[in-house]
Amino acid sequence: MDEYAVFENQDKELPRWVRMPAGLILGLFTLICGFASLSLLFVPNKKAPVLATVVGLILLLACFWVLGKCFRLVSGRKNRGGLMSPTTLRAVSFFLLVLPIVGLFTGYYREMGALAIFQAVMYFFGFLGLRGLARKRELGGSQTNEPKND
Repeated sequence: MDEYAVFENQDKELPRWVRMPAGLILGLFTLICGFASLSLLFVPNKKAPVLATVVGLILLLACFWVLGKCFRLVSGRKNRGGLMSPTTLRAVSFFLLVLPIVGLFTGYYREMGALAIFQAVMYFFGFLGLRGLARKRELGGSQTNEPKND
C-alpha cells in the first residue's frame, strides 16, 4: 500500500511540445501588455497622474512576473512546486475572493444579473481550488518518500 503513496503526490507534466509554444505565445502577448503599461507611465494623464503611474507600475511588475514564468516554460527549467509557489497561489486566490466583494460595491450585480452571480460562484470555487492546490504543494514539499521509523 505504501508504494502507491509515492504516485499520489506527483503532478502530470505537460509535454515539451505544448509548454514551449504556450510560453512563446503568452510571452509575446505579455510583451504587448508591457508596452501598453509603459504608456501609462510615459503619457501624462491630466485627471489622475499619480493613479496612472501607480497602476502602470503594478501592471509592469505583473508583466515582468509573467515573463519570468514564460521563460521557465520555454527553457524547461524545473521547479519543485510547479510554476507558482504556495504563497503565490494563496495571493492569487485572495484576489479571486476580492473580485466578487468589489462587485457588491460597484453595482455590478444589479447591472449584470444572473451572469454576475455565476461569475461570483466560479470565483469562489477558484479561490477554494487554489487554496487546496497551495496546501497540497506545501505538504508535498515538506514530506519525504522515506518511511518513518517510530
